[in-house]
Amino acid sequence: MEYSIDPQLITIAVVALLLGILIGVAIRAPLKRRIAVLGERNDGLTRERDTARAERDRMSTELKARDAQIRPLSDEVDKLRRDFARATRGDAALATPAVDMGNLAHLKGVGAKFGEKLAAAGITRIDQIAGWSSADSSVIDAQMGDFQGRIEGDRLVEQAKLLSEGRVTEYETVFGKLR
Repeated sequence: MEYSIDPQLITIAVVALLLGILIGVAIRAPLKRRIAVLGERNDGLTRERDTARAERDRMSTELKARDAQIRPLSDEVDKLRRDFARATRGDAALATPAVDMGNLAHLKGVGAKFGEKLAAAGITRIDQIAGWSSADSSVIDAQMGDFQGRIEGDRLVEQAKLLSEGRVTEYETVFGKLR
């Protein structure tokens, strides 16, 4: 068997190779530019993210410092209210309001329907919620259906802890007037 090389076939192959190289270069150049632009954009977004995280951390530290300032002051206000109420012979309007631990409606964000959902899960008292760990909170939250996410979103555990510890003034400072 004899093989022969056809010069026309070699010419077509060389032309096809050159066209392939030209097309590859033509496609690659815009992609390189696009990659460079996306890289710069990514660097900018990374810097923005880092700035936002630093701001969040700064604000978190500031919030903790403010909470540390509020707590002793609110405890003192509660003490002064009790002392004043005793001095004026039990004037209930001036005393620190007593919180009914069985009334979940004291918690901001808990209305009738959410209260029913909590009751269906066996949660009927504020002091029950005050004792929750984050794991407990997650387990109960998974049972809340349409109200899922509200336990953390409305900060129910934090509210319940303040109320169960009798820190009404601090509660009202953070969450608003007690209902």
